[in-house]
Amino acid sequence: MIKSLFNINADSAGFFTSLLCAIHCSAVPVLVSMGLLSSSTWLHNHAIDWLVIGLGIVIASYSLVGDFIRKHRSLLPVSLAGIGFAFLLLGMIEHHGWMLVFSVTGGLMVATSHIINHKLGRVILLKNS
Repeated sequence: MIKSLFNINADSAGFFTSLLCAIHCSAVPVLVSMGLLSSSTWLHNHAIDWLVIGLGIVIASYSLVGDFIRKHRSLLPVSLAGIGFAFLLLGMIEHHGWMLVFSVTGGLMVATSHIINHKLGRVILLKNS
């Protein structure tokens, strides 16, 4: 069990982190506006948002840039993640109107970049074997 925890694929971790970010960014404002969550809840704390974005950047740097250098040399996953993180940062800066759209779009773009990166890495492995 413990060994399997340390064998987590970086693309899987990045995908699930980004997907959870997109779900969090879309669900929390709706739940707060419906009165189901207090606006002072820890889930609505921007420090948590910055922490998740920072964690996503670290995972994406390790996974996407590492696979770019070692495996496929495709800029698509790296640039898609870069644009996604730009959207996430715009979502953090924009506190009215477009915040939800920017945040959810950015999270989904980063998640998609990890899927593409994983598929590109698998294609290279199949070609080399």
